[in-house]
Amino acid sequence: MSYALIADVLSIILILAGSILTLAAAIGVARFSDTMARVHAISKPQTTGLIFTILGALIKVTGSEDFSVAERGDLGILILLVLFAMITSPVTAQRTSRIARREGLYGPAESMSRNEHPATRSMRRK
Repeated sequence: MSYALIADVLSIILILAGSILTLAAAIGVARFSDTMARVHAISKPQTTGLIFTILGALIKVTGSEDFSVAERGDLGILILLVLFAMITSPVTAQRTSRIARREGLYGPAESMSRNEHPATRSMRRK
């Protein structure tokens, strides 16, 4: 077995796993009814799916027989994509959740638990 064959098989597995996770995130956004569930569905599996897909592409690029100096710039861009996704996705999810909680953008009141109800009074000291 050559390294190119192992890299091809491993990259296919990672890309398929990433595609399935990203598909699950898209289905979760379409299926869930309230904002918090949608934020959770889009932030966790979408980021993990993106990381798996980019790792699969990274392994595919390094495993090719004609890997040269020109492709090393592509590796840097792929690594930067992973870093930016890992930095921005949690921050975006936290900000969206905070705005949704502050504005009361939840589902119907009868489906909420006690902890999910928006605050009725301001939490700031006067």
